[in-house]
Amino acid sequence: MISIIVSIYNAENYLSKCLNDLRYQTYHKLEIILVNNGSTDASGEICERFSRADPRFKVIHKSNYGISAAYNAGLLIASGKYVSFVNALDRVDGMMFESLLSLSLKTGADMVICSYIEETLHHSSKPLKPYRIQEWSSSQAIQQEINRETMQGFMNNKLFMMDLFKESITLRFNPSIYFFEDLLLCIECMLKSKKIIYTSTSYYHSFKNRYPLKTSLSLMEWKTGLTALLTVIALGESLEESNVTILKERYTALNLELLMQAYDQATRDQGIINELKHNLYRYKLTELKNKKLRMACLTARNNVRFSYYIWKRSNKKSLISIK
Repeated sequence: MISIIVSIYNAENYLSKCLNDLRYQTYHKLEIILVNNGSTDASGEICERFSRADPRFKVIHKSNYGISAAYNAGLLIASGKYVSFVNALDRVDGMMFESLLSLSLKTGADMVICSYIEETLHHSSKPLKPYRIQEWSSSQAIQQEINRETMQGFMNNKLFMMDLFKESITLRFNPSIYFFEDLLLCIECMLKSKKIIYTSTSYYHSFKNRYPLKTSLSLMEWKTGLTALLTVIALGESLEESNVTILKERYTALNLELLMQAYDQATRDQGIINELKHNLYRYKLTELKNKKLRMACLTARNNVRFSYYIWKRSNKKSLISIK
């Protein structure tokens, strides 16, 4: 049996379509755990309606303590031999779990990864990829995740053996991390997996434009993303084949963004500002391949006030996704 854990927060406009995708999978031995994470819309009622119609749906209603806590709540009651994680705002193909399970059974893989499509209302980023199935080493799989342009959904296009989570109680989403928490756990799962299989078929459809901006996070909660990235960078650097330059750039861009936000606050906590400015020296400028990011980092090192002026004049444009 496969346990599918769905984290749900105010997803009433998209939830029914997502749950119908799961309900009508070609593989039927499913346990679909719906974690209603403090929704204030009709999401909870939709979950209950599906559970009444199909006993495979199990519903957990809880206060909103973040997506990590929601997924962990699902893992606590999951009873399947396999587990997968789905965002309630996304869609999945009807054959996804039958196909991934078949690959796992044929190969003995601890983790099966499928390709994914980034969708918008009018556009699909479906790549023209030749069909292929590959076995990846942990290093190869980790590099693929590091190279992804997205900054969310690292756990969503995968099927895991539940043993990865059962054998070590510490292998869980870290509830004290609010950004890049899924990247961190994904890398930890890859390091623990003895065999990883990849299929180029795009079974998972990610709708990033539906994802809510994490504007509700406090500055301190945003800072936990820096902790997650530092941990992943250290794990990546411990592997000979890994190149973590992209992660170092993401760390620097996120740190710059937080520095600007800290300077923008009325309180202007000097301790936080000094800490974030100090972080800009963690990596050499030569380690940052992005020229705009390198220049932004150099400017902030020399004069935070001037950097803030530029950031504010550009309508507080985020540096996190700087190109």
